Amino acid sequence: MPQGEQVKNGKAFEFSLAFQYCIALQSLGKKVALVENPAIEVARNFYNSFSSDKKREFDVAAKQTIETMLKIEPGLTTPKNNEDELMIALQSDSEGAAGDVRDVIFSRVKPAWEIGFSAKNNNDAVKHSRLSRVLDFGQEWLDCPCSSQYWDDIRPIFAYLRKHEGHTFNSLGDEKITKVYVPLLTAFRDELMRIYNNNDAIPEKLIRYLIGNYAFYKIIKDDSHNMVIVKAFNINNELNRTVNGVKAQYKTPTINLPTRIVEFDFKIGAEDNTLDMILDEGWEISFRIHNASSRIEQSLKFDIRLLGNPPILFTQHLFR
Repeated sequence: MPQGEQVKNGKAFEFSLAFQYCIALQSLGKKVALVENPAIEVARNFYNSFSSDKKREFDVAAKQTIETMLKIEPGLTTPKNNEDELMIALQSDSEGAAGDVRDVIFSRVKPAWEIGFSAKNNNDAVKHSRLSRVLDFGQEWLDCPCSSQYWDDIRPIFAYLRKHEGHTFNSLGDEKITKVYVPLLTAFRDELMRIYNNNDAIPEKLIRYLIGNYAFYKIIKDDSHNMVIVKAFNINNELNRTVNGVKAQYKTPTINLPTRIVEFDFKIGAEDNTLDMILDEGWEISFRIHNASSRIEQSLKFDIRLLGNPPILFTQHLFR
């Protein structure tokens, strides 16, 4: 799916989640309000641009998750008093850039309570970060600047790309792999391991960069398997809390962040464009690099996915 269409579908699903939860909770007699802001206006417009059948598809997926969420998050249905209103808001994309991957936020004021959803429509990527001749991924991701060795290693790669600007990546033939993907991924891997070898906190910092600094539920609409997946990234025991004396019916375990990188190398059979990282505590990350545009440009894009999560992570598959 083209990136523009992917964004459009993703925003529409965000709106559907917010709207369907609002309707469902109001039908239970709860005081609920959708926060009108630019983010929800954009998402609503995308949602309304789809056909009735497509909107129904989003709505069915959103409604499938409600029963589960009401059982594990009592804050959705337990106001302190008749004046306690549940607020449902969509976040702007800039929040994600600032370390908050949540798209839909549910909150109460007194007592302060908040949870969030990261909504994914047929896409389970966690980040689409870039590498370029000037972007310092070490500083941006891990608060540890890249070394002079890294800049020396990538300089000839981007000089090669600059020499071929105006052409397509496909025109490079096999050299796209041998002179761009492989050396750039090798430089990236070597630098990340250099940073790790000098800083024990890197595994945790890397996961926090990828999944954000806030606990959240990931809601994945997976049409290829005709289901919706709910995952609880319960960091620091921030989810599943007792609210106004009401306890959750089911517990979502607190997950541990990694402390060690066990293995980090090229993925076998992946056309030399993907690195796999295995960490302790059950975490596994895939870094696939690609040219985001058909035309040669001075940066390349990662498609970063979590291939492995801690085994205790709460996961529910809801089949449609």
